[in-house]
Amino acid sequence: MKTKDLILKVAEEEFSKLGYDAVSMNDLVKKLDINKATIYYHFLDKKTLYHEVLVNVISDMNLKIRSVFMGNLDNETLFRAYVHTVVLSIKERPSIVSLALREMANYGTNVDNSIVPNIEEELKYIKIIMKKLNLKDKYKNINTYALQSLIHGTIKEFYVIQMSSLSIDEKSQFKQDSEKTLNYISEFISNIILDAIVEK
Repeated sequence: MKTKDLILKVAEEEFSKLGYDAVSMNDLVKKLDINKATIYYHFLDKKTLYHEVLVNVISDMNLKIRSVFMGNLDNETLFRAYVHTVVLSIKERPSIVSLALREMANYGTNVDNSIVPNIEEELKYIKIIMKKLNLKDKYKNINTYALQSLIHGTIKEFYVIQMSSLSIDEKSQFKQDSEKTLNYISEFISNIILDAIVEK
């Protein structure tokens, strides 16, 4: 793994676990066992490093979502594939949950507007799907950000509990069979939203 990629990987783990304010460049130097000059060779400062971590995480999900649009899927299948891709993206890279929730809790104080195009790329895909669906009149002007929040919020809530060390519902299959639960969540979100907004 290239040094820059390794720095990003470790920084992603640390920022997602501890938050922006609790991570210092000195902490990263110790974790990576490299000198500080190496980090500063690749990244101007902590804020630049954090920004690139977020861009990488968001871009990775956008790349996976973009690939869904390469197939020749009918409209409702496309929506289901989009939801399932979000579910799988978060499963493969769960750090996105804590990174996103920390920024939401801090009202985005550690990011600037340069990250907006990365965030808006997914909204662009949701808009494409919404234009293709035969929406009920009351949902023809649905706010795509609200729809995205509903989808992401449901999935992220599952992961907050899944990754928690608390013994929540420990006797059930909730934590033990996450794959099955994720499939349920994917189907449930798709069915609920499509039944609510699409004219049959």
